[in-house]
Amino acid sequence: MITSRAGSKVAAWGWLLVVLALGFGALRQGTVIDTSLMALLPASEQQPFIQKATEKQAAAYADKLLLVISAEDEALARAGVRLAVERLKALDTQTRLTWQAPESDAELAELHPYRFTLLRDETRKRLSTDNGSVQFQLALQRLLNPISGFANEPLQDPFGLYTDLMVSLQSDLPIRFDSGLLRLSASDKPAYLLSLQLLEDPFSLSVQHAVTSVLDPLILELERQGISLQRSGLLLHAAAGADQARSEMSTIGLGSVLGIILLITFVFRSALPLALVLLPVATGALVAMAATQLLFGRIHMITVAFGAGLVGVAVDYALHFLCEARVLPSHEIARKLFAGLLLGLISSVLAYAGLALAPFPGLRQMALFCAVGLIAAWLTVLLWLPVLNRQKATGPLSAAVWLDRWRKACPQISQSPWLAGLLLILGLGSTVVIWQGSASDDVTLLQTSPPALLQEDRSVQSLLGNGSSAAFLLVTGSDLEQVLQTEERIHPALISLQNKSSLQGFKALSQVLPSQQRQMQNARQVRALYAAQWPRLADLLKLSPQQRVTALENMQRATAAVLTPEEWRQQRLSGAWSQHIISDDTDVATVIQLQGDVSSSLKQALTALTEQEPGVYFVDRMSDMTDLLAGYRTEITYWLLLAYGCVILMLVLRYRQHCWRILLPPLLASLITFAGFLLLNGGYNLFNLIALMLVLGIGLDMGIFLNETGDSDHTWLAVSLSALSSLLAFGLLTLSQTPVLYHFGVIILPGLLLTWLLAPLMRNPSTGEIVNGRVTGTL
Repeated sequence: MITSRAGSKVAAWGWLLVVLALGFGALRQGTVIDTSLMALLPASEQQPFIQKATEKQAAAYADKLLLVISAEDEALARAGVRLAVERLKALDTQTRLTWQAPESDAELAELHPYRFTLLRDETRKRLSTDNGSVQFQLALQRLLNPISGFANEPLQDPFGLYTDLMVSLQSDLPIRFDSGLLRLSASDKPAYLLSLQLLEDPFSLSVQHAVTSVLDPLILELERQGISLQRSGLLLHAAAGADQARSEMSTIGLGSVLGIILLITFVFRSALPLALVLLPVATGALVAMAATQLLFGRIHMITVAFGAGLVGVAVDYALHFLCEARVLPSHEIARKLFAGLLLGLISSVLAYAGLALAPFPGLRQMALFCAVGLIAAWLTVLLWLPVLNRQKATGPLSAAVWLDRWRKACPQISQSPWLAGLLLILGLGSTVVIWQGSASDDVTLLQTSPPALLQEDRSVQSLLGNGSSAAFLLVTGSDLEQVLQTEERIHPALISLQNKSSLQGFKALSQVLPSQQRQMQNARQVRALYAAQWPRLADLLKLSPQQRVTALENMQRATAAVLTPEEWRQQRLSGAWSQHIISDDTDVATVIQLQGDVSSSLKQALTALTEQEPGVYFVDRMSDMTDLLAGYRTEITYWLLLAYGCVILMLVLRYRQHCWRILLPPLLASLITFAGFLLLNGGYNLFNLIALMLVLGIGLDMGIFLNETGDSDHTWLAVSLSALSSLLAFGLLTLSQTPVLYHFGVIILPGLLLTWLLAPLMRNPSTGEIVNGRVTGTL
């Protein structure tokens, strides 16, 4: 510890250079604010294919913004499309708009050479019934009904197999082409799709602002005309998260600062103490943001919002300095406070470091932000405040006298058996409640999007027939042919679940690209159809011998045409299915998308299906994340117990038989708070346990400072002011709409309040202010 005035100035200048260097380095790198919910989540602990599949499907959703315009009247809906297209021209530099149907069915026409090998399940079933007589009767009806809309080709496709393929493929599409527009088939009223392809990062704040500044007024304009606009896209959720984080940052951070300003102004009645209090807070926040930016490359919005609570802790060190400055010369304050400040810093930093125990990148960012910010604030108090403080000792503060009078009126546990018994009963009762409590590891705790936006997103995706990217079947194999054969084996089971209404639908690659084995089976069925039914059909059509030969030759060529994966990838139709294929250097996997909600009974059925089929996995990302939260909750429980063990050891070594006076306030406060939370909410989660670690770390500061300074009245004032500022900072987290932040605040607020209320009950009889080894007042 630096004692000379010259050494203090050198250290102060050195710390200033470090702060400026960090700030300049972060500014030069450029601040990047992250709003992605997925950035908060840990990497998958499952096999790489599952992680790749999840990322690929998420990426397909990330760069698109889908708009559905609908109205009760056809003309009105079309007018809404034209208006939207006109307004969306302002986004030409950020997006690529698709709203018109293609001019031809060229994509489907590419399949014509493979018309006899790409058979759908319905067609295969007809061909296998009574030597294909059902298909013969269907073809005959189409030939004899000129207004059927089907044009059979007697020599190329007399049985209408290509027609069946086209009808089946088009019926699977949720979009049909209507007068040049993309009309949604599943909608009960006229509804049209507009698709925006994002050309930039959806998490870019500038892109979010540009898109929402066009969409928001467009929605209002359409509503006034009786037209509805529904949206779906990752950008919308990112923008909503950014808006919410900005709002909560101003609420939590600004609320804390304003509360501190009022407190300091009321207690010290001077502007200089206010400036000296805010200086460490501002320095800590600046250094924390710079360090986080430099280490992680970006700062998450939730990290900044949570870091606003740092205000309530960083102010603690400055308050102790200013309170002691009323009764001690500046050069003696650091000597008196150093041990308490150091122990308080260690306990708080260790508490925040507990956030890093969970493998969540967002929580690790919070841990770094808060720990670095506290250290920076601590150094600022020790190095800058002794140099900047110009006030002389002017005697006790009236607030310190008033608070000390209230504290003296409180009973002491060591002298009040009834109080000790009451606290013992509360502690044991809380322990019983906690022991019987249950956990709630719902991954929706991480969900930040408004419910209305989530419902709007689900509505659009439902109209498009899309399932959730969080639940799917992953089919693996050594090559694509093996994977496609495996898909075809499990098709009957999936169709059975669909017929039972357990499964709304599914999309599998083998529906549009059958395995080569299946295509050869289809070819044999077609040849059998010709052998059994062609002579009769040719007679009805009155074909010449040459025409009959030509038709048979066409059939032989078409049944020999097998669509290989390489040829399929060259077709335009394959682009819409690219996200279904996952591959690496040695293996291949495909994704079977599940449509609709996946109920618990459906999960059991799908899990049972995958257990019977090697290489097939049911992936439920939400369920996996819930299991992951449960596992880390168990780990954090052990770490919390270990933290208390380490704290007890540290306190015993330092304070011997008086260590219980420091430990009991945060321990009892944690037990009572946690038990109360369980009684009101019914379950706890990982974030509640991490909050208990913060209560321990911050709450220990009170007892440490009081014991290190002889339980003086000005130390009690500083402890009370810092407790109030912490309550302002963390208490405001209970108002947060971000579940993670709320579950921190709902524990920390009552935990710190109870710690502050319990601290006077555990005190030693006061010996008054200690100055230069002499007692200045007694009780």
